[in-house]
Amino acid sequence: MVGKVRLLSEKDLEETANIFTSVFNDVPWNEPWSYETSYKRLLDISLTPGYIGVGYFDSNHGGLLGFLVGNEEQWADIKSFYINEICVLNNIQYSGIGTNLLDYLKHILESRNVNEAYLSTERGNAKPELFFKRNGFSTNESRILMSIEIGN
Repeated sequence: MVGKVRLLSEKDLEETANIFTSVFNDVPWNEPWSYETSYKRLLDISLTPGYIGVGYFDSNHGGLLGFLVGNEEQWADIKSFYINEICVLNNIQYSGIGTNLLDYLKHILESRNVNEAYLSTERGNAKPELFFKRNGFSTNESRILMSIEIGN
């Protein structure tokens, strides 16, 4: 598949929300996203300082086919980038789009002197973890993800 990777603009937010809703309502996540909650999540991310959004576009296949969004963060002595979300339409996953998005992001981050990118995904041999491992990511054994339930 031959498409164009470019930075997302504010005009692309509706398309990203549609893709996000479709992808995360399906396997392996099966989460209850509506268009409205997807739009709000992606809008919030886009309004965070250090935001970078990258999209894969192919006019022959309907426009936006996948995207990646996140935020640059300053740590004590390095700059990091947190990948909040990466989505590729389910019917065209395994076509190289996700890898193209990550490669484009790496070039942007190198030009901004960002030292590392990190993310949170499902553990195990599900396709999200395998995809990231194939693209050079590894599990950071010095970090854990913790959460707490609030309220009922």
